[in-house]
Amino acid sequence: MAKKQINNTNSNRRFKSQFNFSFNNVNQEEILRAAVESDLAVFLHGMSSDGKSARVKELDPDCTIIYLSNATPESLNGRSICVPGTEEIKDIKPTWLVKLEEKCANEPNKIHILFFDELTNAVHTIQGMAFNIVLDKEVNGKWKLPENSRIVAAGNEVEDSLSANEIAEPLFNRFVHVYIRTDLNNWLIWASNKDIHPYIYAYMVTSKGKYLRTKYNGETPNADPRKWEMASKMLYRTNNPLLLKGLLGEEVTRDFANFCKNQIITVDDVLNERVTTSDIKSFDIAQKTLCVNSLSQVKDEDLDEVRAFITSMGPELTTLFDKLWIHEDESRIERLQEARMVNQMILSRR
Repeated sequence: MAKKQINNTNSNRRFKSQFNFSFNNVNQEEILRAAVESDLAVFLHGMSSDGKSARVKELDPDCTIIYLSNATPESLNGRSICVPGTEEIKDIKPTWLVKLEEKCANEPNKIHILFFDELTNAVHTIQGMAFNIVLDKEVNGKWKLPENSRIVAAGNEVEDSLSANEIAEPLFNRFVHVYIRTDLNNWLIWASNKDIHPYIYAYMVTSKGKYLRTKYNGETPNADPRKWEMASKMLYRTNNPLLLKGLLGEEVTRDFANFCKNQIITVDDVLNERVTTSDIKSFDIAQKTLCVNSLSQVKDEDLDEVRAFITSMGPELTTLFDKLWIHEDESRIERLQEARMVNQMILSRR
């Protein structure tokens, strides 16, 4: 009997899924944004000063914040009152809900975040009330949250705070969990967009973040990412590094003040043409390296001009600048490649 022939016309075709999956690496901010846009409650874990609140405010600068460590049942869930002269009981919405409803009604096409801060510092009674709001998006079983509202919570870990409490398992399991960890690389990326003082920025690069965070002992000031932001404001205002000891402590301030005796070139110096390539010819390699550390603070929009200045220092320092500017952030690689092309075009015209 003749064998049945099989039609192999389509046998070599590759199956193409209807889902166009992406497998690009993601950071914690992208997970936070994706969860919020998907209408999923998010819990931000992290140490004090890791910038949990700042990340929420980047998504919604006008977010509604409730500090649960100070919350009472009435402030969180509202209250009931007896109408004078009658036996009627009237339910009063909590103030935060009234404000949230107003914002969501005024901007129906915008997402507004309800931010439960210090959740782990709240007593279990308040945590339970917060759980009901997270679970049902409903307050006190009476009032639904607006459709365009989203819930984000944050808290310190138990091992990092004496006043922190563990979250009950049912509440824990209702969140998408995002773990904020401030290391040198992501702090430098943040700092380059926040006009942190160039000497603080260069100090962090040069010392490899040795004093980005120091241990808290309850007796003397310690350094942490938030304190360095405060120190930047104070340094801009006073121009005296020694005044920072009230923020950072004696040891850190002394080390930083010694660093400030070095001469560096800032991004502002280059952009405003207060310095030329001939000015740095007398610098030794250590001084040039400090300048590169400082100039790696440049923002995206000024990268072309500053990198063109850097190239006059030679290929080795240019390579160092490129590495420092990327800060292991893959999203910056494409922008750096554009700057390289611009620099090559400028050199070819000379």
